[in-house]
Amino acid sequence: MRVGIVGFGNMGQAFALCFSKKLGKENIIVTDKVQEKRNLATEMGIAFASDVKFLADNSDVVLVAVKPKDSQEVLQKLKDYKGIILSIMAGVSIEKMEKILGKDKKIVRVMPNVNVAVGSGVMAITDNGNLSEEERSKVEELLLSCGTLYRIEERLFDAFTALAGSGPAFVFSFIDALALAGVHQGFSYEQALRIALDTVMGSAKLLKEFQVNPNELIAKVTSPGGTTIEGIKYLEEKGFKGTVMECINRTSQKAKKL
Repeated sequence: MRVGIVGFGNMGQAFALCFSKKLGKENIIVTDKVQEKRNLATEMGIAFASDVKFLADNSDVVLVAVKPKDSQEVLQKLKDYKGIILSIMAGVSIEKMEKILGKDKKIVRVMPNVNVAVGSGVMAITDNGNLSEEERSKVEELLLSCGTLYRIEERLFDAFTALAGSGPAFVFSFIDALALAGVHQGFSYEQALRIALDTVMGSAKLLKEFQVNPNELIAKVTSPGGTTIEGIKYLEEKGFKGTVMECINRTSQKAKKL
């Protein structure tokens, strides 16, 4: 399988790295309207196409990873493409793509997060029903090399964008807050960051392997009248969970406006 990537920004680069580990760099080709990206592709050992049509003519799957504002320009250039079009454009529905490409095209919509760069991405997937079962399996196998997949209804994509697409930024912010708290307590930032990162990763692994409600594990850590319940009490007084919920809600509403 040969994959072409239109748009070599952060997400395009992340998928190029991920796909190249599965398919080999010789089976990845990229293009971008910013010519400086050619040098970056060369440094990464990935072929750079001069235009979208050349890329499409030499690809079994075309991943569209451009900004939503550039979607119409790129999709117009793919109207004659007969392969599988894989879009990670936020806010660009399958219906919008079909209006430009035609209802007969094989369109897969994916909403990923930046963690695909290390093979630990979280991705939502849906398609327009024109793929064969074999084609659908091949696409899913390709994407699974970059992380986990959730097949969901397209109406939930904006919510997924907020929860998983923007989620890493919120997690990074939380980890930074923990590290700064460690600095306040006397640690260097570097040491506090390592402690915070190991704590978050270990906690996520514990929760995933035990497959229980988070509240069950909170109860195991909080002794009556102890230190942890004191911290939990303060978080609840400040509306910690409500703040996170509203954060996701506002991010989701923004995604709907794109």
